[in-house]
Amino acid sequence: MSAASGSLEGVIALFGLGSALIYGASDFFGGLGSRRITPLLVSFISQVVALLIATIAFFSSEIHWSSSAVVLGLVAGVGGGIGTWAFFTSLAIGPMSVVSPGVAMIYAVVPAIVGLALGERIAPIGYVALVAVVVAAVLLAVPRERDAVRLTPRAIVYGSIAGLGYAGYIIAIGRTPRDSGLLPLWLDLIVATVLYAAVLLINRIRRGSGEFAGLRDRTAVVQSILAGVLLAGGNILLVIGLHLGELAVMGVLNALYPLGTVILAFFLLKERLSVLQAFGIVLALAASAVLALV
Repeated sequence: MSAASGSLEGVIALFGLGSALIYGASDFFGGLGSRRITPLLVSFISQVVALLIATIAFFSSEIHWSSSAVVLGLVAGVGGGIGTWAFFTSLAIGPMSVVSPGVAMIYAVVPAIVGLALGERIAPIGYVALVAVVVAAVLLAVPRERDAVRLTPRAIVYGSIAGLGYAGYIIAIGRTPRDSGLLPLWLDLIVATVLYAAVLLINRIRRGSGEFAGLRDRTAVVQSILAGVLLAGGNILLVIGLHLGELAVMGVLNALYPLGTVILAFFLLKERLSVLQAFGIVLALAASAVLALV
């Protein structure tokens, strides 16, 4: 492997880990907001904020339109939109330090399998690191006994939907043309925003305006806005990383987003980590470092 190739892989690994940490922070604030107002309203606010930021970035960059980029961007919007809503719902009804890593297990494995099935190849040591990342995601999902009691079947169902939705999102974005830039991201955020707006409108017609009363909760609104700002940053890093590197690597690295959620939950919510979760964090960081060097 050439020095230039190794340098590029290191940059890709940084994009993957960086986007994961930012996503984790976004999920943390989105989860907090979903404990005060409905997850759907939180998802809508965060998507609107992310869309505004992505629009500025999109029209400030070089635009390359293509039918495949448009179609895949729209597909990603559906997957990401459903995933975000389901994820915020699961975070609102279950412990963040358990739900978030559980979703990551699905998010890590599915894109990696698809990427390798499509013929992606990396250095041998890279495969070892990828396995270590998946193991780390599993360890992060191992709760303390009292947390396990709080993990309801409803939270598990929503978490599973979120994991599959996110997996579909990253696979679709990963298949977009490399020269499409931020076009797929911009389109997927439009789709997700329209999807949330439509459901909110239906709820408004069927149930009245009660759901929108959450807009008066300034704390929840601020938390939702923070989630949107961070979501935009994580998305931009993810798209750039996917266009530079491989789906298998970026998918697994990006599934380390629970690092951000778990760390913030530990410091701000005083949610304690199990020994295995702590080991999972160390293993995840070590494996990411290996991927950055291969």
